[in-house]
Amino acid sequence: MRRSLPATAARTIRRAVTWRPKSPGHEVVGIEWLISPLRYDVHIRAAMFEAIATRPADEPIEDFLTRSENHPYVVWFREIEAARFRPWLLKDDAALRADYRERVRKAVDTFASFSKTGYDTRYPVTLRSTRGEQSTDTGLPFGRSLHVGDGGHRLALLLRAGSALEPAMYRVDPRPRPVLDNTSILLRHVPLSEADYVAFVAPGYLFGAGAQGLHTLEALEKAVAEQAPERITELRRIVDAHERARSAYQSSGGNHG
Repeated sequence: MRRSLPATAARTIRRAVTWRPKSPGHEVVGIEWLISPLRYDVHIRAAMFEAIATRPADEPIEDFLTRSENHPYVVWFREIEAARFRPWLLKDDAALRADYRERVRKAVDTFASFSKTGYDTRYPVTLRSTRGEQSTDTGLPFGRSLHVGDGGHRLALLLRAGSALEPAMYRVDPRPRPVLDNTSILLRHVPLSEADYVAFVAPGYLFGAGAQGLHTLEALEKAVAEQAPERITELRRIVDAHERARSAYQSSGGNHG
């Protein structure tokens, strides 16, 4: 699962030109807050780890790899991982399938390591810090200053475990980079009910008990208007975009797996 040589060279040059030192983490970061509302891919990765955790002990790995090809994780791999970093795979079904199975094998190994030794702070997650009003790569306004950079699988393990991101677990990269809206991509290809979508989005705008017990978009909008009115316009635009993505999935009959 490697990038092409031109892509690798371009990435190396970009890193050299934009390099700035990372700073250590200094506060506990809630995972649900961090990934809402743009990084639903972390939930999908957590669901894959759940599938790994609950697979029969006597199931051959090859059987699990084949079974995993029906998991939403394959959508994440194809529509985001491959499309963004290795687009040539999309033209070769055999290579795409082989790389996907390799990615699942790596997830199995990662889960085993995490289960045995916990989070390895030698490999911190990278978060990105921005200033001022930002726009996502899909053109949506987003005012938060801290975003997921690298380490989505480690975040997924922590999310599944119900743990937060402790200061020793991450570093902050101040380089300006696009704020990725992976949720808009995924909702065109995977089913997500209104209640589950609201449960995913609410922690990004509401805190504590205020983010609990909401099941409809109407209830979410009302709560944000009351508790965080400065963000209501942002929420409405993001929800509208995500609803269009959900509608595209529904109108297609759900044939995107």
